[in-house]
Amino acid sequence: MAGTNKLKNHINGGPAIILIKPQLGENIGTAARAMYNFGLNDLRIVSPREKWPNKKANAASAGALEILGDNVKIYNNTNDAIADLNYLLATSVRERELNKEVISPKESAKIINKKIKNKFKTGILFGPEKAGLINDDIVNADAIIRIPTNSSFGSINLAMAVNVVSYEYICNLNYRYDNKKEKVISSKKSDLEFFFTRLFKVLKRKNFLAIPEKEATMKRNIRAIFTRCNLSDRELSTLHGVISSLIKSEKNNNIN
Repeated sequence: MAGTNKLKNHINGGPAIILIKPQLGENIGTAARAMYNFGLNDLRIVSPREKWPNKKANAASAGALEILGDNVKIYNNTNDAIADLNYLLATSVRERELNKEVISPKESAKIINKKIKNKFKTGILFGPEKAGLINDDIVNADAIIRIPTNSSFGSINLAMAVNVVSYEYICNLNYRYDNKKEKVISSKKSDLEFFFTRLFKVLKRKNFLAIPEKEATMKRNIRAIFTRCNLSDRELSTLHGVISSLIKSEKNNNIN
């Protein structure tokens, strides 16, 4: 992508649109066009299948990718793409075993705009065209957006999904909220990931994750529990204190 940035007539502070492993350049281009049609200007692409920059993507974007310029970023993994976000939504049409709140695009717009008003950095995950998001990506989200579709033909083109969610976002900008402010800011996803790293190390030593074939599922369930709590920085700091206390206790027991 060209180094120059020609952004104009965009909305500052809208949610990041995060495409996970998109398969076709054309779909990236039309998704970029859809989001910029409705004023969104933060596009994050995780491990695109085709080489990047991509001529087909540029052509399909009708100039949107060129305008977005440096606001289009490529990432190697989902964790890096969401690290700076405080609130994350994931799109999925399939039923999931994860205990996540499921909301409509219209509801998601209300929530996102309220979060942005209270200085949260937000983002929305979209999965690859063939199969959608995997549970290991969805578990990082605070809630799931489900677009109402024909129950016998629910699969939506990537750009169509981005279009629906982006449209609802801009329509809701004039939504009137009450004056009640959220008093705390949610922890960043990168801070939450660091907490999980420390927690899983302790649980591993305590043999809580002793069954190899169940380890991935147990970790995913633990992630879902804490992500659903929408932890503040202070709450996360308290949990780190708990882990530090457990580690200190381990060391003291070893000495004794």
